This record gives sequence, structure tokens and C-alpha cells, in this order.
Amino acid sequence: MRMDKAWFSDRVREREAGMYALAMSYMKQEDDALDCMQQSILKAYEHLDSLRDPEKFKSWMYGILINCCKDELRRKKRAGIPEEHAEDRPAPEAAVSTETKQVLWNAVNRLNEPYRTVLILFYYEDLPTADVAEATGTRPATVRKQLERARELLKAELAKEGFDETE
Repeated sequence: MRMDKAWFSDRVREREAGMYALAMSYMKQEDDALDCMQQSILKAYEHLDSLRDPEKFKSWMYGILINCCKDELRRKKRAGIPEEHAEDRPAPEAAVSTETKQVLWNAVNRLNEPYRTVLILFYYEDLPTADVAEATGTRPATVRKQLERARELLKAELAKEGFDETE
């Protein structure tokens, strides 16, 4: 399979909504999220030759985006720029269809790292645990434990909202 400019552009376009959701979960502000997306796309394109398996593009691209977001957050912290908190921002378009999904998305975004990221990649982006592990730089067993803990934390967050398991 030839990984050229057109192939790369098509793969990025397919991942655009997911990348936006993930970047927003880290950066909280749209401008910052879009900047990180742009930086990660450029970095991925410059290093496309390092992608050995085209089937792993999704997790590879998310890994680059996660690192970009973390780098930007560290840079802001060193510069003394306070972290923004954007409560009740819209869920990614693919995930919005009901009020319940919006409440769920807001609850996911209130979780700390790494729980927020593994939930987004696993449930919203449909990555298998092995690919989540690759994107986050952890082991699959670690991802499974993080998902287990994330579900517990999410359940507690939803209970605060008045949701129970039967809804």
C-alpha cells in the first residue's frame, strides 16, 4: 500500500471529528485544540515514513495528538497560563443525539487523565485496547485496568447528575 499525500489526507479527514473531540478533552478551548490538531497533522505528515503498518494509522495519529496536547499543556503551565475549564461544551458531533449523551459526554470530560482519554478512544473512537495502549504509550493490561477504573469514576459522576444504572 502506497502512503502518499492523498492517502494521508483521506485518513486525516476520516479521523477529523475524533481528533477534535480528543484535543478538546485535553485543551478545553477550541483554538488550542485546533492548534494541536494542526501541529499533530503536520508532525504526522513529516514522519509518515515511520508508520510501518498503515492499518495502525488511527492509533498512531491519536498518539501524536495526545503527545502534542500534553506538550502544549506543559508549555502553558511553565509560562504560567492558567488551565481553562469549559463545562458543558458540546459533545463531538458523532456522539450527540440526545440529552443523555450530552450529560454522559460532560461527565467523561470531568474525569482526570488517563481515564478520560481511554474512555474517549475506546468508546467514542472504537479503538481496541491494544490500539489504545499504542496511542497512549501503555500496555494493554494497563488500559484494561484504566477502563475499569474509568467506568467506576464515570458511574460516580453520573450518580451526581441524578442518573442511575437503569437509565
